[in-house]
Amino acid sequence: MPNTLWRFIDDDATFVAGNPDKVSRLYFPLVNEFGMMSSITPKLHGDIKTGQHSFLTAPVTAEDLNNTLYNRNFWLYVEGRGAWSVAFGEVDETLVEAGFLWHKVIKINKKLGVKVEVLNFVPAENEAVELMLAEVTNISKKKLRITPTLAIPIYGRSADNLRDHRHVTSLLNRIRLTEYGVVVTPTMSFDERGHKVNNLSYFVLGCQGNSDLPKGAFPTILEFSGEAGNLERPEAVLKNISPDKKSNIARQGKEAIGAIRFRTLSLGSGKSMSYIAVMGISEDSPEKIFKKFDSVEKINKALSVNKKFWVEKSKKVYFSTGDKDFDRWMKWVGVQPVFRKIFGCSFLPDFDYGRGGRGWRDLWQDSLTLLLINPEEARDCLINSFGGVRVDGSNATIIGKKQGEFIADRNNISRTWMDHGVWPFMALNLYINQSGDEDILFEKARFFESDKVDTVLEHILLQHKRPFTKIGKHGNFLLEGADWNDGLDMAKENGESAAFTAAYAGNLFDLANLLEKINYKREIIDELRQKANGLAGRMRKDEWVKINSGYSFFNGYYDNLSQRVEGDHKNGVRMTLAGQVFPIMSGVASQDQINEIYRSAKKYLWDPELKGFRLNTDFKEVQPNLGRAFGFAYGEKENGAFFSHMNVMFAYAFYKRGFAKEGFEVINSIYDMCLNTSAARIYPGIPEYFNADGRGMYDYLTGSASWLLFTMLTQVFGVRGEMGDLVIEPKLVKRQFGKSGKVSVNTGFAGKRISVNYYNPDELDYGEYKIGNISINGNSITGIPIKRELFIKLASRPTNSIDVNIVQA
Repeated sequence: MPNTLWRFIDDDATFVAGNPDKVSRLYFPLVNEFGMMSSITPKLHGDIKTGQHSFLTAPVTAEDLNNTLYNRNFWLYVEGRGAWSVAFGEVDETLVEAGFLWHKVIKINKKLGVKVEVLNFVPAENEAVELMLAEVTNISKKKLRITPTLAIPIYGRSADNLRDHRHVTSLLNRIRLTEYGVVVTPTMSFDERGHKVNNLSYFVLGCQGNSDLPKGAFPTILEFSGEAGNLERPEAVLKNISPDKKSNIARQGKEAIGAIRFRTLSLGSGKSMSYIAVMGISEDSPEKIFKKFDSVEKINKALSVNKKFWVEKSKKVYFSTGDKDFDRWMKWVGVQPVFRKIFGCSFLPDFDYGRGGRGWRDLWQDSLTLLLINPEEARDCLINSFGGVRVDGSNATIIGKKQGEFIADRNNISRTWMDHGVWPFMALNLYINQSGDEDILFEKARFFESDKVDTVLEHILLQHKRPFTKIGKHGNFLLEGADWNDGLDMAKENGESAAFTAAYAGNLFDLANLLEKINYKREIIDELRQKANGLAGRMRKDEWVKINSGYSFFNGYYDNLSQRVEGDHKNGVRMTLAGQVFPIMSGVASQDQINEIYRSAKKYLWDPELKGFRLNTDFKEVQPNLGRAFGFAYGEKENGAFFSHMNVMFAYAFYKRGFAKEGFEVINSIYDMCLNTSAARIYPGIPEYFNADGRGMYDYLTGSASWLLFTMLTQVFGVRGEMGDLVIEPKLVKRQFGKSGKVSVNTGFAGKRISVNYYNPDELDYGEYKIGNISINGNSITGIPIKRELFIKLASRPTNSIDVNIVQA
């Protein structure tokens, strides 16, 4: 598998990339749980912010990363040799080293005789700052006289002002020079719906690594660039102009920059000097914050704390298989749900469509990871989250920053996605099985936009009653605003989602089973099963499509003209992946139908070049009666891209129904696409989708990360709860064991850390083996699931070993 962009260099999943500055759109996240959010590229581009209305640097999209000069920069003026920008100047070699959660760019300029290493990270401490440490080394044989200049343009306002009142909002700037740099405190936050007095300061402060003061600063872009220059050719650097503390140029109400000039020094051959920058947003004293990080020692201490914090996050659930790169890659996947909890679905360069916050679906799918890591902490979060359900069973669509805070819709556009009722019960059911806490069903939760309060169970029942009031002429639930595929948004009146009708049927089966286990009212259980069987039976009969080529699969949709979407068509066979995933996952599809679905998907959705399953076949025409997705170029986003999210759910569905080899093929295809970095052109992790070129798109913030972790732990490794007891049911294929014949997963269960170790000395494949002896910390046990009381009694160590022997079936 080609992997020309990066490679892992240790078991903590640190990686190194060679010449990544030659890859466009490539970026890395820097973030902390306090709310500081940054992105950075090999050219030091990206932006720094705490929210939609508080950007320290100018907001950027992926297209801006190579096409604008508003970025972090560090300049060197070398006497007799000229000026050089570390960000975008010519280089002989560029390397990036990165890990949890720090980013270092190493650039070598042999002509000037210098090497510069620029380290950036957002400290785990509760400060809204990004730290930058630049180390300059003389790699020539002669002494060099060097004048360094840090240059960070300070945007200091709302992203809305990028085009709306850009100049007017600059008039609000109050710029203050300090002995360490530049502080900008706008007088107001400008919004024609209501201006507000502003108390936030945006600052760029710096010093030498030994804490020595800088020489001065250029606080406005005009002073730094000059009338004839710009950020690419700033006169202050090219002419080596000294900063003037009392310039005759008016500074207030101007576009600001933290352009900090450090003192000229003579640097001997092989010698180095370090420079520190603290870039932040705060209502507190910037100088006080700066003092926490004003030496190399303080920076290194903060870096050490930061690394430990994120490495521990990556190890909440981690795997040891025969493929070490896969294990390391999964560590990056494992922290992506944390990124999305902080960033929401916005604030990284690919995510240029959002204004902050997560959607309803994101909340519940991201909960899968939290529930697996520590279900005991998830209880209150789950109960509060049901506060987004309305009394009619619909719900809010946007999640606020505070727990239990909901917003009716995005951008004042009210829509109902018909799949939204599916996800809360999936998360709740997982929680109850992991914890055994059936009482949560009867906890009281409020309703959205209402004073009414009722049980969590009643919220669930209402969410599953509502779709039966929205049934189309073919017996499926109406598509309404869209389902999981947001691009199917033009069939509101008559469109139907057979795919999610199957998903609701699966939920009804699972809810009936859950209520039966807790001896709930029999008549409700019978009603749920009756409804589920009615939906499932009709779908198996009416939505199973046999096409002329001899293949068969489920129809997933009807358009706004009430026409069936999938099957034979004059433009070629039409098939969607979602239309197959949910009938399998829900139990609607029979075993024979699953085999036929797999055969059909390999025929019509599998791309032999990129080796992955597409979201749909090429419909070869716009679909104004179905959705905007078909206005996109084929192979892009919701129109036939390799959508990681639906692919992972495809894998989960196969595993859940016992088709492990098929499930492994799907997961392995995603992994191979991610590691084929010459095509994917992303850092480690799983993107939202791969486009027609195989490029990973919308990286880091995707529900597929939670689903992949969920699938790997509960299905592939088979470690999960069943009404609070511990299930051990692996669905590992022979290839995953590697040469050692042993694989492991480290995770948590019932408040205990566990390491589940599977031993397969006879190299048996799935379907050939069964579980043999099981021991917990050397104590043999019998019977699966393992009763919770017995598990807690035997799991007395900080990390408890569960050894499982794989034997011939």
